[in-house]
Amino acid sequence: MTSNFYSTIYESLIGKPNQIFLKFPGEGKPSLHSGREILTGVAQVCHSLEKRKIKKGSKILVAVPFSFRFVCVFLGIMAYGAIPVLPPAGTSKTNLLSLILQHEIKSVFFAERKIISAILLKAIQVKSLTAIFDFEITTDFKPHMVPGTQAAFISFSSGSTGKPTAVLRDHQKLLEQHIALKTSFPPLPNQKDFPLFPNILLHNLCLGITTVIPDIPNFDVRNMQPEKLVKQMQVEQIDSLTGNVFYFKKILAYLQSSKETLPLVKELGIGGSPVPEYLPHLLKKHFVNANIYIIYGSTQAEPIAIRKIGKAQANPKLGYFVGTLHPGIELEIREPKTMNIEGKTISAGSIAVKGNHVVPEKNSEWLITGDYGYLDEIGNLYLTARAGNETLIRGFGHYQLEHTLVNLPGVEQAAAIAEASAFKIFVEGSANLSEIRISLKKQFPETIVGSVEKISEMPMDKRHHSKILYKKLCNPNLKR
Repeated sequence: MTSNFYSTIYESLIGKPNQIFLKFPGEGKPSLHSGREILTGVAQVCHSLEKRKIKKGSKILVAVPFSFRFVCVFLGIMAYGAIPVLPPAGTSKTNLLSLILQHEIKSVFFAERKIISAILLKAIQVKSLTAIFDFEITTDFKPHMVPGTQAAFISFSSGSTGKPTAVLRDHQKLLEQHIALKTSFPPLPNQKDFPLFPNILLHNLCLGITTVIPDIPNFDVRNMQPEKLVKQMQVEQIDSLTGNVFYFKKILAYLQSSKETLPLVKELGIGGSPVPEYLPHLLKKHFVNANIYIIYGSTQAEPIAIRKIGKAQANPKLGYFVGTLHPGIELEIREPKTMNIEGKTISAGSIAVKGNHVVPEKNSEWLITGDYGYLDEIGNLYLTARAGNETLIRGFGHYQLEHTLVNLPGVEQAAAIAEASAFKIFVEGSANLSEIRISLKKQFPETIVGSVEKISEMPMDKRHHSKILYKKLCNPNLKR
């Protein structure tokens, strides 16, 4: 069976050639891009690949900064029938070379010609590619059909449990992920979306809705200016937005200071890492008319579970509550162990999922998510631990302690490392250590609480800046 995920985008663009699909922030006013302009940019990339005789199915590293040109290059490579490769966040030039060799990449696509890079790449028999973009010349390129099992693109995991690993989403799986998201979040009339996650941009192009790109320098959330983003949402009259914990914490802090509300927003989704229980409830005070969701998934399975936030806060002692399973997901709890949940004995273990929109492990139907948890008596999914730190202490998992801690005043981040007989606690923030210890002992057996240590900066992943890197916490060179 042949397929090309870009076909769905192509039909959307060609059906609405004059509609504005993309708005990029610009100096003074945004840069607007219609369906016709995207089609033209994609076609010009495809023609440049034809001219250089690039083989269908070959891997092409995308070395273009996030921009409208990046979108054209990414989609153009896919439309042509080749495979765009997106490097891991924060990759150095040395690591890029290693990635090129390891994944047998034979071409690198740049925004503009780089003579020195081209010479260096030629020495290892890798082509340096660019395209001339002339949006005054309307041109077209119909997507080339490829085997449905061919990778649509290759990206990398966040590396929260080790090194970032390559994730291959084939054309059929990518389409199924789009369908799964559409099932859970049907498009709104004349929707304007404000996504932080790149896969949502692809999803929006398929839906035929407008995507407004957040005004973030180099699209690195560490550089975000929340006041600018809030103003952008107001001016653009944004209907929906998604982002990670780091992003929404910054936006919340600004909104609490400015006391502004955004009544036009109808939907808000938080994902990418465990979400502190207080965060969506405080956001609701400013996004007053929005339905707020926690979206649990992974690069290989988006989404797995969804939780619509109600008025009552969940009990963090139960673990990280992620909601009900997506209807297309089948879940197994593997290697179950006995846990102590509010005096009840339950079985929790490694979470494995399968479904049409899940990219499984090699030679398997299932994906091992790297998370540990349990389903309660009515089918709600709770996470209790992350792989590498999954050891239970007297029936308790580290997420139970962490989610309890981050709801305490003055605690910015918290980590609990399972050691031989107790959890070693690390806390970032202004909270008093003795008060933290007292609070923990009120809610958990005293024997499971080991040392409690202040840390100036919690080690976080380089993509979301929201996932704790547990392996680094015991490094003696870590900032204390």
